Amino acid sequence: MRVVKETRRYWLPLAAAVLCLFVASWGVPPLVAYVLIMLSFGFCFDAGTAWLARAGGTGGMRDFKQ
Repeated sequence: MRVVKETRRYWLPLAAAVLCLFVASWGVPPLVAYVLIMLSFGFCFDAGTAWLARAGGTGGMRDFKQ
């Protein structure tokens, strides 16, 4: 259960992206489909940047003190 709580920052945006793409493929109007697809890209970028921020050794404030 602890792993699910720690990783929900990643899988919740990815699940929302899949849901947006699924709804966009149902035959909604083109403008709504476009907005949903762009929203899904935003969710994927959010999950990816959160994942990279947690990765060790990527050069954060602790690594490059001035």
